[in-house]
Amino acid sequence: MTKNSDKASVRVDAAVYSGEALRLAAFVFAGRAGIAVKAAGAGFYAVSFSGAAESFSPGDYFNEALNQQCRLDLAKKNAKAAGMIATRALLSAAGEGKTPKKRA
Repeated sequence: MTKNSDKASVRVDAAVYSGEALRLAAFVFAGRAGIAVKAAGAGFYAVSFSGAAESFSPGDYFNEALNQQCRLDLAKKNAKAAGMIATRALLSAAGEGKTPKKRA
């Protein structure tokens, strides 16, 4: 962690956090600190913090980034099943796939 007066910067391994997860976490804390995410060479990101309020902690930010990463990983893993469920629900709502009842 590099710290210059009001700024702090952390180098993060892209194998742990994706850029998308880091940016989503930055949006969560947008009102409490200035957070910038930039590529820092192959396989790394630089996350810079500035103007942080007393209620903000970089540890809280990285916990949120981990939450976002887990959410993204689960969404990717379950995308096929979720798509099939949504398709079946839409087809069912449209009346597709139902067999007409026979009259006696």
